[in-house]
Amino acid sequence: MTEPAVFLAHLMADQGLDPLMQHLAFLGAPQMDEQGATLHVRLQDFHMNGGGSAHGGVIMTLLDVVMACSTFVSGRNKSCVTVEMKASFMRPGGVMGTLLHAQGFLRSSGRSLAFCDAEVRNEAGELLATASGTFKYIDRPTSVV
Repeated sequence: MTEPAVFLAHLMADQGLDPLMQHLAFLGAPQMDEQGATLHVRLQDFHMNGGGSAHGGVIMTLLDVVMACSTFVSGRNKSCVTVEMKASFMRPGGVMGTLLHAQGFLRSSGRSLAFCDAEVRNEAGELLATASGTFKYIDRPTSVV
């Protein structure tokens, strides 16, 4: 197993990938397949905006994280940072208690950059948001957790 795979294999269901994910209650390891990563988040009160729907920043963070996790399928022993990201929102993100499903896809990977897409859907399968992003591979720093 590569180092990211070992890291994900040891991540407990009540742990976040990093301190921000822990704080946002994006918990547990993403599910990985040959295309990319999948994350699930149950919306809580602190995920809501003033209108009672999931905050757009929460949705964008979810999209960013699932795309970054999707870079692991390249087989590189590297972490990555976001170079650029574009998101489009189709409908409100859901009310408290809604389970969101994020799917990320690694579309292409070169020596130093990875290109990914992602989408977030609600429990009914309705498309809420999509994103595309470019990620730069970096050496994994010592864990901050």
